Amino acid sequence: MRRFLAVACAMGIAAMAGPAAAEKTVAVNDPAIPGVFDQPSVAINGATAHVAYIGASTTAGPFRVYYAAINGGANFSDLDLSRSTPGFLVTPPTTVDNTAAGNSSYADARHPQIAVRSAGEVVIFFQAKTVASPDPTYALYMARLTLENNVVVKKSVRLVTGITGYNEDVSFGLGTSGDTAWVAYAGRTGITGSFNVYCARISLDTASVTGTPGTPRLLSSAAGSTGTRPLPSLKVDAANRAHVAWAANDNTSSPSGVYYALVKEVDGSDTVAIAATEILGRSRKWGSPNLLALATNSVVILAADESLPGVAGNTGLVRINPDADDQDGSPVQVTVDTNFLLTPPGEAILPENYSLFRPQAISDLLGQIHVTGYGSSGTRSTYYAFSFSSDWPYVGFVKIPATVGLDSAEFPVSLDGDYTRAAIGYFNDGKAVIFWSGARTGTGNRNLDVTGLPTARAIQDEESGCLVVPAPSSGSTGTNADALLLFLPLAVLWMRRMKRRAFGD
Repeated sequence: MRRFLAVACAMGIAAMAGPAAAEKTVAVNDPAIPGVFDQPSVAINGATAHVAYIGASTTAGPFRVYYAAINGGANFSDLDLSRSTPGFLVTPPTTVDNTAAGNSSYADARHPQIAVRSAGEVVIFFQAKTVASPDPTYALYMARLTLENNVVVKKSVRLVTGITGYNEDVSFGLGTSGDTAWVAYAGRTGITGSFNVYCARISLDTASVTGTPGTPRLLSSAAGSTGTRPLPSLKVDAANRAHVAWAANDNTSSPSGVYYALVKEVDGSDTVAIAATEILGRSRKWGSPNLLALATNSVVILAADESLPGVAGNTGLVRINPDADDQDGSPVQVTVDTNFLLTPPGEAILPENYSLFRPQAISDLLGQIHVTGYGSSGTRSTYYAFSFSSDWPYVGFVKIPATVGLDSAEFPVSLDGDYTRAAIGYFNDGKAVIFWSGARTGTGNRNLDVTGLPTARAIQDEESGCLVVPAPSSGSTGTNADALLLFLPLAVLWMRRMKRRAFGD
């Protein structure tokens, strides 16, 4: 019966969700100037979306880092909206270059990540080559941009020091003290082989590793916890602790897990308080992890099944309570009798309708989780949102899947030998903005596009959609990892569909 309900719910959603009303897609870069723009990262401050991305004249590069800001209050339902609409571009695109005295040079950048330090400053970490080279020998850089009246008036670009080897895919969060950043990255000693994952505190003043002992902390200490592309995801909580998740993957389609570690300051020393713990088990080939710190005792880790290269896979997630562990520097023993997980161990698997390729997830102040990602390689972005019910790991879908960029003829692609992901920002007035790289047919050019779409504030009850049944943990007797329980009658779903058509929500 449970399996029947799962199928019925999935079919009901698929049949009645329908495409969302098209929202306007706008290029952040100037489409009149040929170029390739990709790999966005967004940070929201008030009603402004700050975005960092890379750009070059062709796909061969070399790529520079760009910064721009848009008005989150723009009316994306207005089909006349454009980048020249007054007030849309809060800060026009500007290169994050190294021409000023005292700056470090870089040759070819990838995967910038951005955070807002204050109304007058943004911080960007990225990987780049120190010199022009065909080898993928990247180092980490930090940029600080000073803003006055929405104009970049000062640029500081510094090579991060105190880190050795070849380092990529940085993820960071600003420390609560305001003068440091916690940084996680993938690093290796040669240009081939698996990556380890490290965490370090970086001084925003000197762009160097700071704190005690003044060296990066190795996180991938457990056997099997390294990765071909671990893509670490870091968040800083209110207690100034760094939570990190990463994928222990390889170049095959074999199952692989997602690991978690916690780093904090103990007696003046930056310490790995929870060592590498496989927290999203090897039921599938998990990749593209996202970590969300909803509270100091509530951390969500979300990833996608990448068993089929380039194809959207199931989204899996776990929710953990790091404070239930003794944090003595050892891995957590995830067993049925521990409180480390807020539920009996095992991941929750979202239904096929919610499958994504390289997902990106964020959370809002109410704990609602917003997710975007491509349907598959080369297909449009998808967006949905969910909130947890009181009986985790069940979740209620606040927004069922909506397709992004329906008014555009541009489809996302990746750079050769690299990858791209959409970036998502959420405003408290209930609007999401999604940035993505759209290929312009027949030109070889790609725009950095942004699309806004109405969403919903968190629904804090258990009647917001279908609920997800957790996958059985190792040794348990669960019968259907992907089962769903139908909690809303089809009539209610039909009414929601009619409401969306009538009011665009």
